[in-house]
Amino acid sequence: MNFKIDKIFLLLVLILTIGFFLRFYQLGNIPLGLFNDEANTGYDSYSMLLTGKDQWGTLLPFTNFKGFGDYPPPIYRYLTTIPIFFFGLSEFSVRFISALAGLLSIGVLYFLTKKLFNDKIAIFSSLMFAIMPWAVGLSRVGIESNLAIFFTLLALFFGFRSSEEKRRRNLSISAILLGVGVYTYSAYLLLAPLLLLIICFENFYKNKFKIKNFIFPFLIFILIIAPVLINKSSASIRLSQVGLTTNVNSIGLLDNLNMQRGSCLESFPSALCKVINNKPLVFTSTFVKNYISHFSVGFLYINGNPTQYSILENRGVDYMFGIIFLLFGLYFLIKVNKNTKIPLIVILLLLLSPVPDALTSDGNFSRASAMQPFIALISGLGLYYLFTTLSLLKNPYIKKIGILILVFIVSFSVVSFYIRYVTYFKTNYSTFSQFGYKDLMTRVNKEKKNYDEIYISRHLNDTKQYIYFLFFNKYDPIKYQSKNDVAYKNDLDGWVSVDRIDNINFIENDSLLRRDGTKSRKRILLIEHPNDIPASLDYVFLVKDKLGNVMFKAIDLSDLLEYDENNKKLLDENIQF
Repeated sequence: MNFKIDKIFLLLVLILTIGFFLRFYQLGNIPLGLFNDEANTGYDSYSMLLTGKDQWGTLLPFTNFKGFGDYPPPIYRYLTTIPIFFFGLSEFSVRFISALAGLLSIGVLYFLTKKLFNDKIAIFSSLMFAIMPWAVGLSRVGIESNLAIFFTLLALFFGFRSSEEKRRRNLSISAILLGVGVYTYSAYLLLAPLLLLIICFENFYKNKFKIKNFIFPFLIFILIIAPVLINKSSASIRLSQVGLTTNVNSIGLLDNLNMQRGSCLESFPSALCKVINNKPLVFTSTFVKNYISHFSVGFLYINGNPTQYSILENRGVDYMFGIIFLLFGLYFLIKVNKNTKIPLIVILLLLLSPVPDALTSDGNFSRASAMQPFIALISGLGLYYLFTTLSLLKNPYIKKIGILILVFIVSFSVVSFYIRYVTYFKTNYSTFSQFGYKDLMTRVNKEKKNYDEIYISRHLNDTKQYIYFLFFNKYDPIKYQSKNDVAYKNDLDGWVSVDRIDNINFIENDSLLRRDGTKSRKRILLIEHPNDIPASLDYVFLVKDKLGNVMFKAIDLSDLLEYDENNKKLLDENIQF
């Protein structure tokens, strides 16, 4: 395979064009809907653009925004003010930075792989990254982790294989990029220091060690992330909400532990039962299981993980043929480069990338996304050597047939994936990206002047429905920041629950009807899941999903209920829900 420079350049342009199309085509419409984190990011950015403050009235947040109480890092929100300025507040604007970061990451991976190997292998690796379903899906939602991947690859590019005269400068640039990356996504507070260690190891391996060259980049890195470490960081708060030992799933783990210990105590001494049934052992074994699951065939190539349904259908996060390329890539990585440090470096990058997610889950599509470029790099290496092996065959017919089969398999897989993505996935998985809230909240905004109170049940989306009302109606940020017509509370685990905006109330299912107090007539609109409303009641409007199923049903309760003016409660007149 004799590539010329001009051909390599044209191939890279072609790959970037493919990557651009896969990421930007109908970006505002697919995924259909907008999940709550995207809406939250968008409204914060919109508020920042108009007022310089986030939705909670904080001026120019530095280490993190408040968000839903999960305290997300700031850079993605600040960057999103740019597309909102040009295109307005919309689904497209919120996703633009993620899609752009995904596209640029393809180019950066090319130059990184070229540094580690050569331009031919770099072409194949960038191709695998451009077409990977996981990378495509992640790039099409407004989420911070895709921006973190871009900063990571850029840091690795500057950090690896620098010449002696550029080493100190490039190490400093790499440390800066990794430090800034911590402000893009919470999980990188753990991953970034590990990456910096790998970069330093690569630079000083088989070279005379100079302590000042090692210390200076770390000092820069620590200085950049110091505000995050000193303040109540987004990473620590987020870990407390989703971490292995603190999230809601840990309750089940502890309950199971107590049952196991109880059974043990019936037959064995207490000391022995504590040794074999204890929290460190349970959480360590769970972490190991979580970690291993990230490399399972099921996760990567067959079923994926249910958390991915907002970006991908029920399928592997990579193509099935990818397992062949990955295995070949690992084989040739070790065989061809056995006398260098490159195999160790690349494998370490892959092995360390899922560590932050393993502390929280067994394969979250966002927190585990740092794996993407390294899987693509190794798979591209395998694809390159397969092509090279075929091109060396003496029989020209077998050579051509083998290459055509490889091209057909890759091309057919990409085309079939994307056709299903823009058709079947768009329609059948739209509920996972909260489709329906745009129609609902724009209708609510029109109806709010016709009713004294509007009640929206939290049947589908717990405490985060309010953000759709703010986002889709471009609610005045100054008015919302004042909180004069807003009722909210902070839950014990840090989450914020917004219960009312103006005359719109977000309520639990079991708190709809009350009896008590002095009655006075009110005009009431109730919006519920259809299963929670008697079918005999007429509706004001319905909101349906793309399959025609009713998601929300609005009924006028003005003639059916009375209202307690003093206690702000609905009163039942023998209507059973």
